Amino acid sequence: MHLLCEFKLLNTVISHQDLKQQRLAQHCFWDEEEQVLWIDCRQVFPELGVVSAPSWDDLMMSSSEIPEYPSQLTILAWSNFSQLSYWRKQIPKWVQESCALFESHQLKMLHYSGKYPQVLELLDHAPMLVWRLMCSSLSESEIVALMSGKRQQLVAQVGWPGRAEAVKFLRNLRLRHVNKHISEQVEVCLMDEQRLIALQSLPRINSMALSLASVFPALIGSRLHHALAQLPCRPMQCQSMVALLEDAYALAEWLALPKKEIAKIGECRYLVEVSKLYQVWLKEAVSAEQTGLGLAFSDHQKVDDSWLANLSETPKKLCLKQEWLDLSQLQQHAWWLDCERSNVSLVVWKDSEGIWSALIENQKSAEKQGSVLNSNIIRVRGEKNTLPGAKQLTALHLWSL
Repeated sequence: MHLLCEFKLLNTVISHQDLKQQRLAQHCFWDEEEQVLWIDCRQVFPELGVVSAPSWDDLMMSSSEIPEYPSQLTILAWSNFSQLSYWRKQIPKWVQESCALFESHQLKMLHYSGKYPQVLELLDHAPMLVWRLMCSSLSESEIVALMSGKRQQLVAQVGWPGRAEAVKFLRNLRLRHVNKHISEQVEVCLMDEQRLIALQSLPRINSMALSLASVFPALIGSRLHHALAQLPCRPMQCQSMVALLEDAYALAEWLALPKKEIAKIGECRYLVEVSKLYQVWLKEAVSAEQTGLGLAFSDHQKVDDSWLANLSETPKKLCLKQEWLDLSQLQQHAWWLDCERSNVSLVVWKDSEGIWSALIENQKSAEKQGSVLNSNIIRVRGEKNTLPGAKQLTALHLWSL
């Protein structure tokens, strides 16, 4: 069985690229006399050759045309070796931080910001818009011409709605990092009129509020949305939030709860309150399922964990619905909702961090020599409905080989 774990494979590719980029920090040379940083990419990215990056002072005084820098060089994320630090120390810290938000076009953003005060001002107010400009096919003269016009015209020129609401949305973004997934969420919110208008009530939009708006538009403007927009967040927190809300809505749909009951999700102030609400619904649902199996139980009945005794680091497939229910109680996750699906299987294993489970979808793909069974991970959870880390995803991937 070949298991396609997209999350793991993506992280592997990114980590590999990061390691290669970090090597470039050791191949930099600061020319004090010429005020240029030379980046020798020949050993790491031979196709790039040697790249030059002028000093910040030279950028502000330069009248020469801005070159097409390699877009993939994340120079502001490299380790600060001495040669690189000489070049970096001239650049205002806030400019470095604003450009470092993005995984591409960092050198191009720096050059435009240093050369044109209008771009520098826009970088301060709406860095996402500057990055979008750098990704466009617009020439330097076209970008400069846009700087003297209205912001709405600028937004429209890069393919987003030329509306005051879009400008306000971009100014209210407070993101700690922008990867492909985050940029896609920004795109979803900008291109959907209902989302865009609803988001106007938020004074700031962090990655938590952005993720919620893009995946759960019905919660935009809710008490929960306003609360999350005020909290500091990290990528893993956003993933946990989305996973919890998806779990809650899936269970509410299975229980056929009335709209008034489902609306309690948006009325929560913190995610821990959403988790408690989910657990109440989970307990009710498991009780109903147990009764349907003729296994009615009291609140004090323990999970029948006899089948758990032989768990090891090798994933084991669960076959009985009662096992799915037992695992649902143990991990506080409604696994049994997918029990009747013919194309999925549930595996469980144990490591030093606890008991983990994965719902796997089996798909047949036609190839030249016949049908091949491919598998795709739908969800992975641990105890207390926690998300997996790299260790668990790696174990699951290796088991499938």
